[in-house]
Amino acid sequence: MEELVARLSSAAGLDHAKAETAVKTILAFLDKEAPADAVKQLVDAMPGAEPVLEQGRREQDGAGYAGFGAMAAYHALTAAGLSGGEVQIVTKELLAFSREAIGEETTGRIVGSVPGLEAFV
Repeated sequence: MEELVARLSSAAGLDHAKAETAVKTILAFLDKEAPADAVKQLVDAMPGAEPVLEQGRREQDGAGYAGFGAMAAYHALTAAGLSGGEVQIVTKELLAFSREAIGEETTGRIVGSVPGLEAFV
Protein backbone atom coordinates (compact mmCIF):
# COMPACT_ATOMS: atom_id res chain seq x y z
CA MET A 1 0.00 0.00 0.00
CA GLU A 2 2.74 2.44 0.94
CA GLU A 3 4.60 1.63 -2.28
CA LEU A 4 1.53 2.56 -4.32
CA VAL A 5 0.85 5.71 -2.28
CA ALA A 6 4.45 6.83 -2.81
CA ARG A 7 4.18 6.05 -6.51
CA LEU A 8 0.98 8.11 -6.84
CA SER A 9 2.45 10.96 -4.80
CA SER A 10 5.47 11.10 -7.07
CA ALA A 11 3.63 10.70 -10.39
CA ALA A 12 0.81 13.15 -9.68
CA GLY A 13 2.60 15.49 -7.29
CA LEU A 14 0.18 14.70 -4.47
CA ASP A 15 0.89 14.84 -0.79
CA HIS A 16 0.77 11.53 1.08
CA ALA A 17 -2.70 12.07 2.54
CA LYS A 18 -4.28 12.94 -0.81
CA ALA A 19 -2.61 9.95 -2.51
CA GLU A 20 -3.87 7.65 0.25
CA THR A 21 -7.37 9.09 -0.11
CA ALA A 22 -7.20 8.41 -3.84
CA VAL A 23 -6.26 4.77 -3.26
CA LYS A 24 -9.01 4.38 -0.65
CA THR A 25 -11.59 5.92 -2.96
CA ILE A 26 -10.60 3.83 -5.96
CA LEU A 27 -10.46 0.58 -3.98
CA ALA A 28 -13.89 1.22 -2.42
CA PHE A 29 -15.30 2.01 -5.85
CA LEU A 30 -13.79 -1.13 -7.42
CA ASP A 31 -15.05 -3.15 -4.47
CA LYS A 32 -18.60 -2.20 -5.50
CA GLU A 33 -18.18 -2.30 -9.29
CA ALA A 34 -15.57 -4.88 -10.27
CA PRO A 35 -15.45 -8.68 -9.87
CA ALA A 36 -14.93 -9.47 -6.19
CA ASP A 37 -12.23 -12.09 -6.79
CA ALA A 38 -10.18 -9.72 -8.95
CA VAL A 39 -10.43 -6.89 -6.43
CA LYS A 40 -9.46 -9.27 -3.63
CA GLN A 41 -6.33 -10.25 -5.59
CA LEU A 42 -5.43 -6.59 -6.00
CA VAL A 43 -6.01 -5.80 -2.32
CA ASP A 44 -4.05 -8.89 -1.28
CA ALA A 45 -1.14 -7.70 -3.46
CA MET A 46 -0.95 -4.44 -1.44
CA PRO A 47 0.15 -5.05 2.14
CA GLY A 48 -1.86 -2.75 4.38
CA ALA A 49 -4.65 -2.16 1.84
CA GLU A 50 -7.40 -4.10 3.62
CA PRO A 51 -7.89 -1.57 6.47
CA VAL A 52 -7.88 1.27 3.93
CA LEU A 53 -10.53 -0.53 1.86
CA GLU A 54 -12.61 -1.11 5.00
CA GLN A 55 -12.44 2.59 5.81
CA GLY A 56 -13.50 3.40 2.24
CA ARG A 57 -16.43 0.99 2.53
CA ARG A 58 -17.57 2.64 5.77
CA GLU A 59 -17.30 6.12 4.27
CA GLN A 60 -19.32 5.08 1.22
CA ASP A 61 -21.84 2.96 3.12
CA GLY A 62 -25.23 4.04 1.89
CA ALA A 63 -23.84 7.12 0.14
CA GLY A 64 -23.14 5.47 -3.19
CA TYR A 65 -21.39 7.24 -6.02
CA ALA A 66 -22.75 10.04 -8.17
CA GLY A 67 -22.70 9.09 -11.83
CA PHE A 68 -22.17 5.90 -13.76
CA GLY A 69 -19.12 3.72 -14.33
CA ALA A 70 -15.73 5.39 -14.26
CA MET A 71 -17.39 8.83 -14.09
CA ALA A 72 -18.71 7.93 -10.64
CA ALA A 73 -15.17 7.29 -9.43
CA TYR A 74 -14.01 10.48 -11.17
CA HIS A 75 -16.62 12.49 -9.26
CA ALA A 76 -15.64 10.84 -5.98
CA LEU A 77 -11.97 11.64 -6.57
CA THR A 78 -12.59 15.26 -7.54
CA ALA A 79 -14.81 15.60 -4.46
CA ALA A 80 -11.80 14.38 -2.46
CA GLY A 81 -9.79 17.30 -3.84
CA LEU A 82 -8.02 15.89 -6.90
CA SER A 83 -7.98 17.83 -10.16
CA GLY A 84 -9.05 16.17 -13.39
CA GLY A 85 -5.42 15.76 -14.43
CA GLU A 86 -4.50 14.23 -11.09
CA VAL A 87 -7.40 11.76 -11.41
CA GLN A 88 -6.08 10.61 -14.78
CA ILE A 89 -2.53 10.19 -13.50
CA VAL A 90 -3.63 8.38 -10.33
CA THR A 91 -5.91 6.03 -12.25
CA LYS A 92 -3.28 5.20 -14.87
CA GLU A 93 -0.65 4.57 -12.19
CA LEU A 94 -2.99 2.41 -10.10
CA LEU A 95 -3.85 0.32 -13.15
CA ALA A 96 -0.15 0.01 -14.06
CA PHE A 97 0.53 -1.13 -10.48
CA SER A 98 -2.33 -3.62 -10.80
CA ARG A 99 -0.91 -5.07 -14.03
CA GLU A 100 2.48 -5.49 -12.33
CA ALA A 101 1.02 -6.99 -9.15
CA ILE A 102 -1.79 -9.25 -10.37
CA GLY A 103 -1.24 -9.48 -14.10
CA GLU A 104 -2.76 -8.21 -17.30
CA GLU A 105 -5.64 -10.70 -17.39
CA THR A 106 -7.01 -9.95 -13.93
CA THR A 107 -6.50 -6.22 -14.37
CA GLY A 108 -8.31 -6.53 -17.70
CA ARG A 109 -11.27 -8.12 -15.93
CA ILE A 110 -11.39 -5.17 -13.52
CA VAL A 111 -11.12 -2.61 -16.30
CA GLY A 112 -13.66 -4.43 -18.48
CA SER A 113 -16.23 -4.50 -15.71
CA VAL A 114 -16.35 -0.71 -15.22
CA PRO A 115 -17.82 1.27 -18.12
CA GLY A 116 -15.44 4.01 -19.20
CA LEU A 117 -12.43 2.76 -17.25
CA GLU A 118 -10.70 1.53 -20.40
CA ALA A 119 -10.13 5.20 -21.32
CA PHE A 120 -7.53 5.32 -18.51
CA VAL A 121 -5.52 2.30 -19.69
